Amino acid sequence: MPDGVIAPRHPQPQPHAMTLALPMAGGGEGDLRSFVRTLRTGWRWLLGGWLGGLALAVAALWLVTPAYTAAMVIGPTARVGSAAMGARVPTLNGRDSAGVAEPGAGDESLSDFARYLELFGSGPVADRLAADPNILRALFSERWDAEVERWRPPPGLFPAVKRALLASVGREDWVEPDGDRVARALRDRLVVDMLRSGPMRRITFRHADRAIAVELLGRIAAATDAHLRAEAARRSAAQIAHIKLRLGAVTVAEHRQALSDLLLDQERVAMMIGVDLPFAADMIQPPAAATLPDWPNPAVVIPLAGLVGLVAAGFALSVSHALRERTTEVGTAP
Repeated sequence: MPDGVIAPRHPQPQPHAMTLALPMAGGGEGDLRSFVRTLRTGWRWLLGGWLGGLALAVAALWLVTPAYTAAMVIGPTARVGSAAMGARVPTLNGRDSAGVAEPGAGDESLSDFARYLELFGSGPVADRLAADPNILRALFSERWDAEVERWRPPPGLFPAVKRALLASVGREDWVEPDGDRVARALRDRLVVDMLRSGPMRRITFRHADRAIAVELLGRIAAATDAHLRAEAARRSAAQIAHIKLRLGAVTVAEHRQALSDLLLDQERVAMMIGVDLPFAADMIQPPAAATLPDWPNPAVVIPLAGLVGLVAAGFALSVSHALRERTTEVGTAP
């Protein structure tokens, strides 16, 4: 070989990367066929994984307390029609009627129904519900000791571990519930769904006792509507008081007439607020629940758990086979 010419190096065989992909077999067998063959030879592992998933699902269903789902359908309060509450805002004619609704751009307006959905079971409504001891005992039955009639930490292993962890950092677990705890509990159990892309909503609430689930859902709806009614009455009363105060100080006849018209309108609003009809949301379907518990559903949980166990066993089998093949290649390498 002439001087200055570098002899070509023979490429050294590179070891395969540590992956789950199986190497090509001698007969041209691909990864898919090898994987299928691995699953066929390891059918006992697959059967064991499937049965294990089923067993875990059955055990979990026995440990979990079944619950009932109470549901109701609501919609915005009707303003017109034989079953409507009627317009609470005075109806004006001509250009004066444009400013009667809530001021602001279209995306800034907020209806009573939107407020109802936002406050349903949260914030001030939760504080209102927390003032009723019966609601607290129904929501947190595991913390209420009926024998001594006082609140206690929940029994069980996991609550005890939680209290120990909190104590290790100098904190304590809550015992007596308040409005914040009520709001958190309702947030976990309440679900609001839209019906057919329209204004109606389906609200569901889950509880271990069917009667309590139905009653609590109705109480939450009533408390939300009552809070919005009280807020509207407070605003209307404040405006009426302000107009009356201004009437006592204004002497111009035109101004007094304008204030008198505003006073009449606000008094009409206050009168309509006091009508014993739903204020923000009409109940299309009252709260109801099935006779039998519907959560968790064994017809869904058990097959799904069996499928998960089957997939997990197949994955573990493929990993085991890939590692075994890799060990064999490393041992036979020169």
